[in-house]
Amino acid sequence: MIDSHCHLELMKNADDVIARCKDAGMKAVVSPSTHPKDFQRGLELSRKHKGFMFMGAGVHPEYVKDLAQSDIDKAFAWIREHEKDIVGVGEQGLDYFWIKEPYWQEKQKELFAKSIEFAKELDKVLIVHTRDAHADAMQILEKHNAERVQLHMWGENRFASAIKDRGWLVSVGPVSARSKSHKRVIRDIPMENLMLETDSPWFGGKDESGRLLGEPTNIKIPAAEIAEIKGMDITEVGRACAKNAAKLFRLPVRI
Repeated sequence: MIDSHCHLELMKNADDVIARCKDAGMKAVVSPSTHPKDFQRGLELSRKHKGFMFMGAGVHPEYVKDLAQSDIDKAFAWIREHEKDIVGVGEQGLDYFWIKEPYWQEKQKELFAKSIEFAKELDKVLIVHTRDAHADAMQILEKHNAERVQLHMWGENRFASAIKDRGWLVSVGPVSARSKSHKRVIRDIPMENLMLETDSPWFGGKDESGRLLGEPTNIKIPAAEIAEIKGMDITEVGRACAKNAAKLFRLPVRI
């Protein structure tokens, strides 16, 4: 299996986590760093675990209020400088759950539009974060003719036909085990448009010190949901989703 979206750069024990992933038979993980302060850590891990961990980099929409335009410009410049080291731009997108002020939502839209064009220019996957903003996100994606797209933890099935027609991929995470909307997405999106993810270290609970415990080995949770809904064997799901991820991100791994 391939975890197409996690955040190893946020884990102090990333080396141990990667070792467990390999022991579990996983083929690769894609780990987007979503804040400029984490870029270097992500780069170092991807180089240390070359051929298994693949890095993405971007500016999460949640940080639009925290980062000055100069910070965002520097982040994009860093990505351009290291484009050979990354497989995707993101997470980029819209988040109306955390950012509710209309002014800052418009700033998110501006950044998102710029990110789409930037990902196209670099010929990288656009890693899309969307929360409580699916219609606006879809409108911007279509307006700017986004090309190689990962809809991370996408929870709205109304746009299933458009996603299929444009060849975009949806990555399914552990939230699908309890979310009816995410189960509907699995039902309505064809297998050739699905990938697996964990969004680690999230969705794994916390220890007594408050440390997040999620890790890519939890990939079996969304795989089991897809298998049940699609009427497939979980091994078949894992292989099919891994092939989709390897193709989208152009990962040099054998499935």
